Amino acid sequence: KEESCEPNYGFLPCSTGVAGNIFLLIVYGFLLLKAAQFLSEGSELLLLVLNPGIIGGLLLPILGALPDAILILVSGLFASEEEVLSQVLVGMGLLAGSTIMLLTLLWGSSLIVGRCDLQEVNGNLVAKDKTLTRKFDVSKTGVTTDAQTKASAWIMLITVIPYILAQLPKIIRQPQLGRFFIILSCVLSFGSLLAYCIYQITSPWIQQRRIALARQRFRLFHTLQKLSSYSKSKSWGDLVLPDGSTNTEALTKLFSYFDEDKSGHLTQHELKALIIGLGIGHESLLPKEEEVKAWMSDFDRSSDDKISESEFISGFTRWTKDLQQPKEEHRDNDNGWDTEAQSAQTSYMALMDGQGGGEEKEEEESGESMTKNQIITKAVLLIVLGALIAGIFADPLVDSIENFSSATGIPSFFIAFVATPLATNSSEAISSVLFAAKKKKQNISLTYSQIYGGVTMNNTLCLGIFLAVVAYRGLTWDFSSEVLVITLVALIMGIFGGTRTTFPLWTSFIPLALYPLSILVVALLDYVLGW
Repeated sequence: KEESCEPNYGFLPCSTGVAGNIFLLIVYGFLLLKAAQFLSEGSELLLLVLNPGIIGGLLLPILGALPDAILILVSGLFASEEEVLSQVLVGMGLLAGSTIMLLTLLWGSSLIVGRCDLQEVNGNLVAKDKTLTRKFDVSKTGVTTDAQTKASAWIMLITVIPYILAQLPKIIRQPQLGRFFIILSCVLSFGSLLAYCIYQITSPWIQQRRIALARQRFRLFHTLQKLSSYSKSKSWGDLVLPDGSTNTEALTKLFSYFDEDKSGHLTQHELKALIIGLGIGHESLLPKEEEVKAWMSDFDRSSDDKISESEFISGFTRWTKDLQQPKEEHRDNDNGWDTEAQSAQTSYMALMDGQGGGEEKEEEESGESMTKNQIITKAVLLIVLGALIAGIFADPLVDSIENFSSATGIPSFFIAFVATPLATNSSEAISSVLFAAKKKKQNISLTYSQIYGGVTMNNTLCLGIFLAVVAYRGLTWDFSSEVLVITLVALIMGIFGGTRTTFPLWTSFIPLALYPLSILVVALLDYVLGW
């Protein structure tokens, strides 16, 4: 005799049969997908009119993880005493499945669709944007990311610590400490979430400061290289003596040469002639007018809009002290300062590339046809609608997973592991893959940063909620196999992504193989070895 089921909220359909539950999983999964899309669209609209640091650093990551977080919350918080253990497994299945899907299937497929030809630059393989002539050459095609993406991978890896902490009583065989470590891990997860959001909000300012410092370093090295080369060409000698002190005699001759009216001062006009004559302004990076202002700011201590000989010598001395001297082997040739200037330019350009200076601007159609208040209103409505849909249909989806598990005999963990992340993350996954398919360094860097950021939110917000549910319901922490696969996959992909920037095509096979392997390991440990 077929068992009956209780409709959610008294009117939503439910089923105890296989076909019925498959249908309900598709319907409720689709509704969760729409909720995720509404949340994403609403938060992206806010980027047009509000502080991008706040929206991009705080709101976007939280709203992106909200459907998963709501599912995890309702899976354990509102379940009856008889159902709580099985429904908490649904929450853990979603948490593990979402994390592992992002780091394996999405990471690997993004590399495949975003691959370009690899070429050697300064002894390193680098992907050539928008170029793919070698098709499926596993070693000569791939992708290259920026340095910020490496940092995102390390941050993601650090957020795995609460998993290990919650597992510690099992490891040291002290089960009586379980509740204490669950609460401690929960606090650490939410603390990490707060720290991550603060980092996301402040990182644009940090990056801008790094760019300014790199620009200043390049400007000084480039200027010193030009001045030193010119001084040597006039047989005045190097501007820096072998003992590291300033060659005052050479600086005096240099000053006098460009002091056209012999007034004992360099005016802005004379300073501009020096900069242009020596080729100190470096293309669009250092415009001539900006360079003149920078010299005046650094050298003109008397604020009279001209530079005296003493100010010129003391300013140059400060410059050389502020910078690391060229290596000993470079000091005796014309390339000493040039080598340092090239290194500084490389750092500056790398930071600018990470800021997306070369990306084409996309049309902001929504912003063009709507006022600021209309955009905010629409964004808030989309976010509220997305949150409501996720909140209303999360519990029916969890119940459908449970019912499907009962009808088929497949553990609910594996259904949640495989099926649920497809609903909650598919929109983001599709957009990330399409974005990577543009075959540009900036695009693949953003795709991987979003992947690492998504996992970081799983390891902070979602794990924190899951731990809070476990602590609130007084449950025993018994998720050894799940913690093991999450930790191993995060460890492998975190170290992999944090130690290199170029990934040949063959490296995509590693994460793609980790996905079925993770399912196999959990099944083996739980149902064969009895973990």
